[in-house]
Amino acid sequence: MQQVITVEACQASSELIRRGIKPQQAVRLMVDLSEDELPITAINAASGGFDWLADEPDLYTDADLIERYQP
Repeated sequence: MQQVITVEACQASSELIRRGIKPQQAVRLMVDLSEDELPITAINAASGGFDWLADEPDLYTDADLIERYQP
C-alpha cells in the first residue's frame, strides 16, 4: 500500500502512530526538502566531487565558440 503523507519532521512519529502504523512495522520514508532546497550546482560545489577539475588544463576558451549562447 502506498500513501503520501506530508508532515513536518518533528511530527513524523506521531503522524504514523495516529494512522495506526505500529512501531515494529517497516516504513519506507522519502524526504523532500521543499522550502530550503538548494540548486543542484550548489550541492555539487559543496560536495567537493568536482574539485579535481581545478588541476585540469583548460582545453577550450571563448575563442573556440562558433556561436555564443544568448538566452
